[in-house]
Amino acid sequence: MDFVTSISRLSAELEREGVRFALIGGLAMALRGVERATFDADFILMMEDLPRAHAILIASGYTREFYSENVSYYFHSSSALARVDILHAFRGPSLGMLQRAQRLPLGPGCALPVVQIEDLIGLKVQALVNNPDRVLGDWNDIYRLVSYAGGQKLPLQWDLLADYLTLFRLEAKLPELQRLYGPID
Repeated sequence: MDFVTSISRLSAELEREGVRFALIGGLAMALRGVERATFDADFILMMEDLPRAHAILIASGYTREFYSENVSYYFHSSSALARVDILHAFRGPSLGMLQRAQRLPLGPGCALPVVQIEDLIGLKVQALVNNPDRVLGDWNDIYRLVSYAGGQKLPLQWDLLADYLTLFRLEAKLPELQRLYGPID
C-alpha cells in the first residue's frame, strides 16, 4: 500500500469515528504548496478524541512509542505510513488551528483538513524554540512558506503571525517575514 493510500485510509477511519483532526508538518506544507520530503504524517487533534484515535491506530497495527500531555508518536513496521505524530489540541492556539483548518485534496477521492500557513509557521516557531537542533531547518521552512504565500499573493493573517512570534519572544522577526513576503496591501 502506498503513502497516499495509507494516509487516506487512516484519515477516513478518524473521520468515521468523529475524531476532530487536521494535518500539520511536512505533508501539510506540501498540500499548501511548499514541497518538502516527508515519510510520516503529523496531525493535530482534539485531546478528548485521543482515545478514539489511539484505538484506530492500534487496530491498524501501530504501536505507541511515546506519550506525553502534548504529543503522541506511533510507529508501524510494515505500513507505507511508518510514523504518525500527533499533537494534542487542548489550549487556545491549538484549538484555533483546528477551527481554521481547510479541506484540501490529497489524491483522488480524498480531501483532508489542513491547518493554515500561519498555523504551520506558529508550529515551526514553537518547534525551533523547543529544540535548538531544529533552528536552521524550521526557519528555512518558515521562509519558504512566507515566500510562497507572497509569490502566490496569498493573504496572510499578520496579526496571528505576530501573536505566535510574540508568544515565543521572537516578535523582532516579523518585519523580516513581511519583507520576505513582499508588498502588503
